[in-house]
Amino acid sequence: MARPPRNEFENALYHVTSRGNARQVIFHTDGDRRRFLLQLQDNLEQYGVVLYAWVLMSNHYHLVVRTPRANLGRFMQRLNSSYSLYYRYKHAKTGHAFGGRYKAPLVESGDYLLALTRYVHLNPVKTRAAKEKTAKERIRMLEEHPWSSYPDYVGSRRTASRIDLAVLQHYGRSREEAQRRYRAYAQAMVAEDDEPLKGLMARSTHAWGSEEFVEKVEKELLGGKTGRARDADVQRPWRGVEMAVLDEVVARAYGIEAGTLKRHGRSAGEAKAVAVELASRWSGRTQREIGAHYGGISGQAVHMIRRRLIDKKIDWPKLEEALA
Repeated sequence: MARPPRNEFENALYHVTSRGNARQVIFHTDGDRRRFLLQLQDNLEQYGVVLYAWVLMSNHYHLVVRTPRANLGRFMQRLNSSYSLYYRYKHAKTGHAFGGRYKAPLVESGDYLLALTRYVHLNPVKTRAAKEKTAKERIRMLEEHPWSSYPDYVGSRRTASRIDLAVLQHYGRSREEAQRRYRAYAQAMVAEDDEPLKGLMARSTHAWGSEEFVEKVEKELLGGKTGRARDADVQRPWRGVEMAVLDEVVARAYGIEAGTLKRHGRSAGEAKAVAVELASRWSGRTQREIGAHYGGISGQAVHMIRRRLIDKKIDWPKLEEALA
């Protein structure tokens, strides 16, 4: 049977799910979960993928990701392959760790993304066992579940170094207000299903969003089918943003000369760090090439600059909108 092709393009938003082969357990221990998260973080950085939300269950996982480089297939192939190698060695298993292809419907931004993050975070309290508990007990389960990005959203702790919390800007002007309102938004649905979202999921396996969005995506996928057993994915080639454009956007945002960003040293301050991060996400260049552009720093220095920038409050959506 011909498989449905993927639709990959710049800045596409996906809800990714991948299950164990025959629904077998793929995370037996906390060590397994920590290993997967380390590999996830490594691949996010390697492929410039933006992670908005995640949750690990015993036999599957969910990710909400955006792909500025139109490279979901390469990102997922490396992520699942690297964990499968670890899993088979660690647990002396043979065969496939994951069952078939991962699922990755396209998602329309806006309200659909907001509903999806909640859906992902509520997975631990939607199991058969959890449904026998009271709403109060389910809320406690949600708050105590350690293996999701929910704690990042409500401010109880940081779980992943490369989680993008831009979604929170829709919930309040301050970080504290947004975290409080997101917690209420999630807890309001612990004992019932999001029927509108379930309707979207039932309507199409390829896309979630408005009727126009779904129709457009399915039309493109239909045009990409070849009838072969392994249909080619529908890809729109990604061309990275020119470094000069990145420099101009950052320089304008910080009120400095673009040339300052390329000087050796720290005279550009935070602006250089922001430029390095955006170049890593949008330019398609290696960390060594990015370092050479910004004052001849090493690839390892680029890595460290990006790490230190994680907890700073930067208006990434505004900056990236100027690049789109």
